[in-house]
Amino acid sequence: MLPPPKLSLEPGFPVKLGGMVSYLCVGAYGSERYRLVREIHGRLRTVINLEALWGGRGATFNLTDLVAEQAGPYLCVYKFGELYSKNSDKVPLIIRNVLESPFLWVFPPGFVSPRQTLYFHCNSSLNLDRYYLYHGAIEANKPFIEPLNISAHEAQFYFREMHRRLLGEYQCLAYHSRNPYHLTGLSNKVLITAGAPRCPPPPGRRLIPRP
Repeated sequence: MLPPPKLSLEPGFPVKLGGMVSYLCVGAYGSERYRLVREIHGRLRTVINLEALWGGRGATFNLTDLVAEQAGPYLCVYKFGELYSKNSDKVPLIIRNVLESPFLWVFPPGFVSPRQTLYFHCNSSLNLDRYYLYHGAIEANKPFIEPLNISAHEAQFYFREMHRRLLGEYQCLAYHSRNPYHLTGLSNKVLITAGAPRCPPPPGRRLIPRP
């Protein structure tokens, strides 16, 4: 068999239900055709069969208007003459907004002082066992912290000391380990800022600077 091609996915982060992704399969020059193959319950099924592009170097497979049933692991192969290549590595398609969104809250709420300890709580009405906390946009970041504790409907994330680089917006999402390809929607946003809010003086009073 011929050497396996390389398969990549764009975008690589969990895509919205109804969104679009592109799989790029890169094989050998002179190849004739490429197949995008999906694994369903341990069996392989060809999803798209395309003629090769770029002198046989590869092919792009576009999946649009995604539905929950399309989530799961994908691989690709290419045909050279009468031979087929080995299978590429599996690249999973993960779809979010399949399950209802969790609710994110933090204690203590509001503004934080330097090196303050914070607890983030991600709550779901569903019985889920995997939770991710994102700092900033999901498009730019991977989950960067594991939960401290997970119960039937909640995960807690613990920050011993909040530094300036950890300020900003947070969101969480979740899924069940039985189906790692179907995720919830993103939670509400929680904004963490530094310092305490400045309270204006009461009406009728004027602050007099000290000499």
